[in-house]
Amino acid sequence: MKPAFFGLFCLLLICLVLAPAGAVQDAGNAAAAQVTVSQVSLDPGVFFEGDMGVITVEVINNGVQSVAIRRATMYDTDISVISSSYETTTTLGAGNRMTFSFTVRADVPPGLYYPSFSLDFRDAGYLRYPVQLRVENNPLEVSILDKPDVYGSGRKDRIDIMVGNPRANPVSSVIIHFRGEALDPTPSSYFIGTLDPGQARKLSFNITPEKETILNIVAEYKNGINARSATVSLPVRFGESKRQADLILSNIVIVHKDGSYSLTGDVTNVGLEVANSVVLSAGAGTEPVNPYREYVVGSLQPDDFSSFEITFLAEDSSPIEVVMKYRDMDGNPFSRSTPVTMPQKSTGREDASGIAAPVIAVILLSSALIGGAIWYSWKKR
Repeated sequence: MKPAFFGLFCLLLICLVLAPAGAVQDAGNAAAAQVTVSQVSLDPGVFFEGDMGVITVEVINNGVQSVAIRRATMYDTDISVISSSYETTTTLGAGNRMTFSFTVRADVPPGLYYPSFSLDFRDAGYLRYPVQLRVENNPLEVSILDKPDVYGSGRKDRIDIMVGNPRANPVSSVIIHFRGEALDPTPSSYFIGTLDPGQARKLSFNITPEKETILNIVAEYKNGINARSATVSLPVRFGESKRQADLILSNIVIVHKDGSYSLTGDVTNVGLEVANSVVLSAGAGTEPVNPYREYVVGSLQPDDFSSFEITFLAEDSSPIEVVMKYRDMDGNPFSRSTPVTMPQKSTGREDASGIAAPVIAVILLSSALIGGAIWYSWKKR
């Protein structure tokens, strides 16, 4: 009986030893079960392919007992985790929160990925939580709202654009640059700052090109800590605008008087934009003289006209040019010349003799007839 009694005694002793350990294990599991993930944030909220970012996980102890944490880590087969795991044992008190941050890189094609957050407890099992990470390659959109049909050398033209954010996350530090050779953009850049999802900003700027070139509109911004850019290229080609002011001359009359010429006529704006500071004068080959060396018309609205008069000297009867100078709404100067045919020059004496010659002939003929009649009457007597 002694061996049987001894075996029973050993069995009871083992039970007495294991019972407290099991109770402790159950208590640890119960306490760890109260630890949950309370918040997850990603910066940036949506990644570009190749972006680096930070995933921050916050956990909370909803229980009444402290929980010992042995290790916190994040892992995934697609998303690269750059930062190391949290290997130091720490304690999360009842009702307290704790955050864990991990640096990751999304070297993956666009899509949805789920890297796992793992929290290992010292006295219990572990907590696993999948974090959704989205990868999209949609850049900022730069749209041309309004631009000239053609450009002119030294002429300032306005361009309107719209910069929009089609992404599902905000982007920051947005700067718009206007780049190109010999363009003189005003302003040279715009600082927008942050563009929220679906937000857009309208911008206007001017360029004064000196030659035909390419205008590059570059939107630089940051997606989280990652520098990104989007570029729209706009060719700058010279030509004559379809809307600009267009001045023509009509009803031209040229009179030579007192040794100089007087040219009168009408100037009409047949364009679609106003012509400002309109001034007319005689061109090369002439010498402007008073009283109308130049004629200032002022502003001519579309389809408006004005009469004018200019006076000048000219050596011969070769065609001359009437020079029309004006400015557009932005102050850009324009000049246009219209050729005018000169009449044959005649002096005052030439005019008088030209008119008197027929009259003198008639007078002489009449005198001869009258004289002959008188002589015939006298002879007959």
